[in-house]
Amino acid sequence: MLTRKSLVRTAQVLCIGTAVTLAPVALAAPASAATLPVACSETALRTAINTANSTPGGDTLNLRPGCSYKLTTELPAITSPVVINGNLATITRTSGTFRILTVNGGNLTLRSAVLSNGDATGSPVQNGAGGAIVVTGNGTLNLSGSVIRNNHAAFGGGVSVFSGSVANLSADTFTGNSATQNGGGLVSDGTVTVNLSQFRGNSAGSAGGGIASIGTLTVNVSNIVNNTAPNGGGGLANGVPSASGGTSKVTASNISNNSAGGVNPGGIYNNGGTVTLHADRVAANTPNNCLNSPTVVPGCIG
Repeated sequence: MLTRKSLVRTAQVLCIGTAVTLAPVALAAPASAATLPVACSETALRTAINTANSTPGGDTLNLRPGCSYKLTTELPAITSPVVINGNLATITRTSGTFRILTVNGGNLTLRSAVLSNGDATGSPVQNGAGGAIVVTGNGTLNLSGSVIRNNHAAFGGGVSVFSGSVANLSADTFTGNSATQNGGGLVSDGTVTVNLSQFRGNSAGSAGGGIASIGTLTVNVSNIVNNTAPNGGGGLANGVPSASGGTSKVTASNISNNSAGGVNPGGIYNNGGTVTLHADRVAANTPNNCLNSPTVVPGCIG
C-alpha cells in the first residue's frame, strides 16, 4: 500500500531525475440550464419537457403566447427542476383520458397558464388523482397566475398533492373542476399554501367542494365561493368523512355561498383536525356555515 509519505518521496525523485511535462487534460463541460422556446404543438411541448428533465440544472420553457397546446396523450412527468412560463397559453386534453401534468419527485414552477379538461381517471401515475396536476414523490409545485378549469378526477379534480409533497399557489383561479370523491378544486395530504387565489364553482361527490385537506393547509386573502359537496365542506373540508385529521389556517379570506346536502355544513367541515380562522368571512353558506361539523370550528358562527 502506498502511504502519503511514500507518495511524497516518489514525487521528489521524479522532480530531481526527470523533467516532467504536464499535458492539459480536456474535461467535459457540465450540462447547464437553458431557456427553450416551445413551438405551438403537442410534440414540441413533449420534447421540451423531456429535454428539461435530462438537464441536471433544470430548464425554463417559454410557451408560445396565446397558443392552445392540444394534447392527445399525457405529457411526460416532471422529474427535475423545470420552469414553464405559460405566457397565457392553454394546455388542454382533446382526446383520451389522462391528466395534464404530473410532478413526480421534480420541482415545477408554472406561471400564467391555463390547464383545462384533464381527467386523471386514466393516468398511469397516481391514477384517479389530480385532473390537471398531481404532485407526488416528494415533489414541489409552484403555481402562479394560472387558471385550473374544467378538470376531473376521483380525488382532486383540479390539483392533488400527496404526503411529503408541497404546493404553493399564488394568484390562481380554480373553477369548474369536479371530483367524484373529495376535493373538487384541490385535495391534499401534503403541505399546501394558497395566497390571493379563487376557488369558484367546483364540486365534489363527498366532501370539500373547493378544497379538501388532511395535511397542512394555509389560505391567505383568498375567495372560496359557490362550491358544492353533499357530505360537508362545500367550501373547505379539513379532514373528510373517511379520514380525520389535518391542520388548516385561514386568514383574511372569504368562504361564502358554498353548499352541502342535508344538515352538513356548507362552509367548513372539520373532522378531527384543527381549523384556525383569522379575520375571515364565513357566511351565507347552505344549509349552514359550520354547524354539525364532527369537530367544532372555533370562531365560525351559524
